[in-house]
Amino acid sequence: MASPMEDDDTIGLSHIWSDSRSESTTTRRTGAGDSAANGSTVPPLPPIAASIDVDTGRKQAESEGSSDEDASYMGSHNRSESMVPLRRIRSSQEALLDEGSDMDVITGWLYNGPLQRAKYEDFSTIDWIHDSTRWRHSAASARRQGGGGRGSSRVSGLVEAAKPWVVLAAVGFTMGLLATCISVATQWLIDIKSGHCRTGFYLNRRFCCWNADDICMDWESWSEWLHVRWAWADWLLQYVVFMATGVVFAGASTYLVTEYAPYAAGQGIAEIKTIMSGFMMRKFLGARTLCIKCVGVALSVASGLSLGKEGTMVHIACCCCNVYTRLFGSLRANEVRRRELLSAASAAGISVAFGAPIAGVLFSLEQVSYYFTAKTMWRSLFCAAAAAVTLKFFNPFRTGKLVPFQVTYDRTWDLFELWFFLLIGVISGVVGTLQNRLALYLMEFRQRSALKTFARGEVVVTALATAAISYLSVYLRADAVTLVSNLFTECSAQLDDAGLCSADDRASNAAALLVTSAVRVVLTSVACGLAVPVGMFLPSMATGASIGRAIGMLIQTLHEHHPAWRLFSACKPDVPCITPGVYALVGAASMLSSTTRMTVTVVVIMFELTDALIYVLPIMLAVTVSKAVADAAAKDGYFEAIINLHGYPFLAADQEYVLRGTSDELMIRASEMAVLCAAGETLDSVAALLARCSYSGFPIVKSTRTMALVGYISRADVLLVVGRAQVSSMYTGRSLCCLGRANGNQEPPVVDFRPWIDFTPITIFHASDLNLVAEMFRQLGVRYVLAAHQGMLLGIITKKDIVRAVRMQSRNNFGKPTLSGLFSDCLARTLPASLTSSGEGHYVGRRDPNESPHLQLQLQNQQTSRHLQQIRGLGILSPD
Repeated sequence: MASPMEDDDTIGLSHIWSDSRSESTTTRRTGAGDSAANGSTVPPLPPIAASIDVDTGRKQAESEGSSDEDASYMGSHNRSESMVPLRRIRSSQEALLDEGSDMDVITGWLYNGPLQRAKYEDFSTIDWIHDSTRWRHSAASARRQGGGGRGSSRVSGLVEAAKPWVVLAAVGFTMGLLATCISVATQWLIDIKSGHCRTGFYLNRRFCCWNADDICMDWESWSEWLHVRWAWADWLLQYVVFMATGVVFAGASTYLVTEYAPYAAGQGIAEIKTIMSGFMMRKFLGARTLCIKCVGVALSVASGLSLGKEGTMVHIACCCCNVYTRLFGSLRANEVRRRELLSAASAAGISVAFGAPIAGVLFSLEQVSYYFTAKTMWRSLFCAAAAAVTLKFFNPFRTGKLVPFQVTYDRTWDLFELWFFLLIGVISGVVGTLQNRLALYLMEFRQRSALKTFARGEVVVTALATAAISYLSVYLRADAVTLVSNLFTECSAQLDDAGLCSADDRASNAAALLVTSAVRVVLTSVACGLAVPVGMFLPSMATGASIGRAIGMLIQTLHEHHPAWRLFSACKPDVPCITPGVYALVGAASMLSSTTRMTVTVVVIMFELTDALIYVLPIMLAVTVSKAVADAAAKDGYFEAIINLHGYPFLAADQEYVLRGTSDELMIRASEMAVLCAAGETLDSVAALLARCSYSGFPIVKSTRTMALVGYISRADVLLVVGRAQVSSMYTGRSLCCLGRANGNQEPPVVDFRPWIDFTPITIFHASDLNLVAEMFRQLGVRYVLAAHQGMLLGIITKKDIVRAVRMQSRNNFGKPTLSGLFSDCLARTLPASLTSSGEGHYVGRRDPNESPHLQLQLQNQQTSRHLQQIRGLGILSPD
């Protein structure tokens, strides 16, 4: 077989050239169906797909392989035109390997073609441009085949187009089924803490007393079951059982999470936002995480901890979508398409959590999705509607409602009440900010203290303390769903739960609700960071509803005692004027908005809960005021703060910032990077570089003396090619590696890295404005950019550098040392890079954080100037 390593000329962008071992070359158009049968094919030289973003390391002190070739080797070709849709036949390669063939099927253009990438590593970032381009070429090829009039081609095209809809329909049905099971199981576990049903142990209290009017004779408390006759012993026994069952449920939940699926802990929305932006977190959306999350959230909510199951539904929905996409190879292999489906699936989580499919679509748009297209909106609506219809079909509460706290109001509101709604918004904004800050402080304290090594014990102790405190108050003892349902409901002759409608006890009940809300803020803040599946949507709503209901009850008392006040002139005599349930609804919406920073989604959730358009205006005003107050106190919401706390590489699409400085202040200089030479590298030298360095990517230069940029290759791709070459009998440690233009003096067999090299990396001028660089990362989804000057590599900027700069600027600490920064630098100098890099490599030779930004800029400019002078001395660059 002819070797594809001959030294030929570069041709058109979307052409490949054949090796006929002659002086002339013949070009031809190439499609997805081209094969090796037409002759040995060699790919287009430099221009191919975009590559992977990763941190790079210190350059090794070696000067072999230097050459004086022209530094203008790189072309300025268009990225989108350089993609050649060739078929990947990895199964054929493996078959040939099993047969012991010595053919060059491990690497090379002939059998691989362009657009090749290794499997993304954990805690790395996907290549949006590469995956999007590969999918577009696959779709275009399928359309061309389907347009030929062949029935089989058209059927295959329809099948491929139907795969996303099949996945979303399955997600919707599964979410409706899982939501039903979780709701029923959770309510049974909650009720079993107080007693059991005589007619059926599997029945919760609602179903056991379904036909009872006032007194339910079928439900038996544990005191009655044990025939306890004294009142104090009855209360003490119920108290002990309440605490014991809470500890058991919480202990079982944290054991399942810590032992089998650590990613099931928490709410998961912050991580999903990061995954949507292109970050890889393997096993976070796996089947094991899905199972443990479903079981653990029921146990956690039933334990009495101040948390809810609604927020975890988003994580569960995304897990279902990820599991179903594995059934289809075309969806499994493309991370961009998978993220489009994850965005649509997240809507199903909110749909079943609040019975609000439209709000689910808005949640996907407002909170989760990084790129939200019209196609994704239509898919989100379909998935959310499928989930809501399934939940309605199963009817878990036997009331026709999708959630227990759906209510309806038959009264309107008056204009003077707007002032009280705005007051609720202000109070909720302040309380929500305090809750977020307290929760984040406790999370950060856990990371710094020894509590992180005693996760299970912390959960058990917290559950015991929460149960001991909650049982003393009827408003804390009730689960969040029951409490919110009671607070939202209007007073009537048939309903008077916990004395909320008693005129004589109205003042004491209002005071109790305010105390309850303060205690719940603390309990929710503590529970948010525990090693159990938690959700903070419903606890936040319960806090806001308690505040709103208390204010509504106070205003109702004022109206009853002073109906002649001018403030109440709009009220009609002998007609109830104030509805405390509406104030609870406004308070719940305001509190949820202040903690999550959601606006339109919260308003639509409340609208779908009440089914009354008349209350949209007061909810909108209260939510707007609440978010404004929260934004004035802290810019980030709960999920964004979690992302910053864990250091995830996330750039918010709606974040506004103005970075000061230029790219040469932030970039890692070429003298601090490990590079590969386009010529002179052997299989042993590349393997040695991988063994010495744990960095995740390597720029490719023509020589270490000229630093003329050739391309970029990720560590995962290098490992893939080297691993395949080492298991082949046709390569030895001295086999040369082709990392750029093929040389005529290279004797086969040559290890061809070119299918995995990004020959057209995105490059910027080394003194570009940082805001321009940040927008490239945010809008294009790139993971790295190379700083160059007239084809010479000067440095690299990765997404992590931009994220770090944005976070420093958000703290008004650009270039100044911080306690966490000094601690991170200390770890970086004392621990191996693999332990401090979160899988994406670690830079060595960082600038001293104690230096002022002006001194840093001066030193970098001096080094860059000296580097440019050295290059000009070689006669490569012109003096200008």
